[in-house]
Amino acid sequence: MELAVQTMTDYRGTLALAEWAEADGLAALAVADHYLSGPDDAFALDQLTLLGAIAARTERIELSTLVSPVTFRHPAVMLKAAVTLDEISRGRFSLGVGTGWMPEEHTAFGLDFPPLRERFDRLEDALRYLRAGLSGNGEGYRGRYFRLEEGFAPQPRGEGVKLVVGGGGPQRTPRLAGTFADEFNAFPSSDPYRPRIEVALTAASDVGRDPSSVLVSTAFPLVLGEDEADVAVRIERVAERRGVDPAAVRTRWGELGIPIGTAEQVAARLTAMEAEGVARVYFQVAFDPIEDIQRSVGILQRHLADISS
Repeated sequence: MELAVQTMTDYRGTLALAEWAEADGLAALAVADHYLSGPDDAFALDQLTLLGAIAARTERIELSTLVSPVTFRHPAVMLKAAVTLDEISRGRFSLGVGTGWMPEEHTAFGLDFPPLRERFDRLEDALRYLRAGLSGNGEGYRGRYFRLEEGFAPQPRGEGVKLVVGGGGPQRTPRLAGTFADEFNAFPSSDPYRPRIEVALTAASDVGRDPSSVLVSTAFPLVLGEDEADVAVRIERVAERRGVDPAAVRTRWGELGIPIGTAEQVAARLTAMEAEGVARVYFQVAFDPIEDIQRSVGILQRHLADISS
């Protein structure tokens, strides 16, 4: 199981997290692409711009968006940004694309927020556009919502942009991931991972792709303590930051299969996820102190090393 981190904060916080994650050997740093940091909080930087700065300051760690809503940017804008980040990072960038889900950020900035079915239709159209644009052979694309003229696709100068499709749905999201993406980021859900993964792998096979080439990942906060008392303290901190009762955190995260507990308990859940086909987990960090994630990941890494030796 590859360990990675996901964040959405300011530049210096993101850079500090990226530098630590790279030095610690984590696989990737992802950013959550939002125009609001919460329904009532206007602070949010443009994450694609921010990743350009992070790419210039790092050497090895993979970088991605999880995920960029098709409601924010025309696929031409995403395509140009992606090949730019590919060049800056020397082939370490993956463009995550999704339907978008937070209506408040669309209302706040005057962005259209169509019904979910149309957002999915736009996502599929955008993925076809991006695949054509990233093909390197200048092929065009004409879809229902978007078109790209032949010969105008930008020529990547890095190692080639990867595409990520992320979401929590049981059918259309994994199908789109298997058809178009290099990575399927399956959001935690009350549904098991394996059936969704099977949909993605079948879709890949149906279009002649190697199903094993699709990386399956997930993302959730890491709440890990040295013992049960420490776990309880950390749940209380999470609940306080979210303005909810600690019991609600345990209940809701339990329903979604998000592990909470000691290193042994979290490792056991990660092992179960890996058995279902999840190969990478992004631990989500927003405005939490970086020391918290460093401490928790360190404890988990030591436990994983002990049980593998």
